[in-house]
Amino acid sequence: MGGAVLTLSAAVIGSAVSLVSVLVTQRFTQQVHRREQDRIERHRREDLERARASRLLEERQAAYVRFSAAARTARDALAACMYDMRRAGTLEDTRREELKQRWDAYVAQHAETHIIASDEVLCAVGRVNGALRKIHGLVKRLDTGWQSPSDSVDALKEQIDDLWPGLVALREAMRCDLDLQQPAGQPAS
Repeated sequence: MGGAVLTLSAAVIGSAVSLVSVLVTQRFTQQVHRREQDRIERHRREDLERARASRLLEERQAAYVRFSAAARTARDALAACMYDMRRAGTLEDTRREELKQRWDAYVAQHAETHIIASDEVLCAVGRVNGALRKIHGLVKRLDTGWQSPSDSVDALKEQIDDLWPGLVALREAMRCDLDLQQPAGQPAS
């Protein structure tokens, strides 16, 4: 009887050890699988975040290019108005229409840029926008005859000439925001 109990005990203990080892192995496999799934999910989220950041950077770059082009085109239209006023004293209807189209395009791009631009770029955008609006207003007053005594074609020329440093500062702010150049006065790393 003693040998049978010992054999039965050994069989029970052996079965219990086998079951425990199967359970431990299964748990370990589940933990490894869970860690692998977590790692895959983390990498997927990182990839999505990188793709989103890249897309936003591309969208910002495209918006900056469009705004810069629209601002320069508006400036060119305003300068053409200045030359017409100097020559003829007023604007022809075709020049007024051209100015309206370019100004409307500029205003639309300005609105888009406000949505996507960084705060640093918005400061430069605001300076350029303020200067362009002053010039646009002066052109309108000179064309309609509602000008003040200080309004003149010479004042218009001065304002248009003074716009260039703002456009250059805007371009530099945009390039810096896109990480295409170092801020002024900063050494390259």
